[in-house]
Amino acid sequence: MECSHCHKVSNELPYRCKFCGGTFCSDHRLPENHDCVGLESYKDNKHEEFKGDVVKAAKEYDAKVKAYERRGLDTRTVAMWIVIVVILAFLAYYVLKLMKFLP
Repeated sequence: MECSHCHKVSNELPYRCKFCGGTFCSDHRLPENHDCVGLESYKDNKHEEFKGDVVKAAKEYDAKVKAYERRGLDTRTVAMWIVIVVILAFLAYYVLKLMKFLP
């Protein structure tokens, strides 16, 4: 087996790079050690995929926020306002009864 980087002949188990397809010795088996040309294109492809995923997630988030904003009042807010109105009504009744406006 001959290393594609240093051309050293070795009887070791050959290492095949999954990025460029070259065969390398144990010293140059890592893409960083044999100046792999396929590694950069792999990184560029992964970066583009990641960027696309981020843009997709941002659009989905924006759509969810807009849908939430259009919902209007939720049941919890309506219930809170009903409780406030009932408390104010009892308070008004009690004050009017104390002032003897009501029998």
